[in-house]
Amino acid sequence: MAPKIKKIIDLAVPLVSQNTPVYPGYPQPMRTTFSTVRDDGYASFVWTFVEHTSTHVDAPMHMIAGGSSIDKVPLSHFAGQGIVLDFSKKAKKFQIGKADVEKAIRASGHADEVGKGWIVLFHLDYTSKSTTPEWMDYPDITKEAAQYLVDLGVEGIGVDAPSPDHAPFETHKVLLPKTVVVFENLNNLDKLVGKDFLFVGTPLALQGGSASITRPVALLM
Repeated sequence: MAPKIKKIIDLAVPLVSQNTPVYPGYPQPMRTTFSTVRDDGYASFVWTFVEHTSTHVDAPMHMIAGGSSIDKVPLSHFAGQGIVLDFSKKAKKFQIGKADVEKAIRASGHADEVGKGWIVLFHLDYTSKSTTPEWMDYPDITKEAAQYLVDLGVEGIGVDAPSPDHAPFETHKVLLPKTVVVFENLNNLDKLVGKDFLFVGTPLALQGGSASITRPVALLM
């Protein structure tokens, strides 16, 4: 008998033409009309956007010379057992260290399970601040914490913020060489705190891409 999915939670931020929160310096996505039902019998549009727009996932080559492009990363890194670690009450630019991550995983009751086949998500609550000056004051996951996650063997991590770190992006540079993919600008993680779920966030197969927009979902079984 097929497993029953009790609920599907959308974890993506909508990509809206010329009205999407983007990392400072990035252009807005744009939709232009290619054909219409009235004139052509079918509607279609041309979209232009940077790979790292709205909810997306970074491939190793984003920060690592010679790293894999998004189409070359095994699909196993984009889906797995999900867990949300709640750091939403921390001060802006808080440094999430190894001990913080260890404590949060232990508190979840999954300390002996998190590893290969798992996606670890950090609820920072900064997607909700995307239209305010506070958006770029998100906490950082330290490189020590990132190395701890690499050592656990997780497939990927994700944040509801523009990034898991600020320049010089040391956390990216710990995770990506080990093909621990990085999901950014996630949404609705507050709805998953304390819940068991399957995370699915497969990207577009962009040949040579450094990232891809994605529409991740959480499947509550």
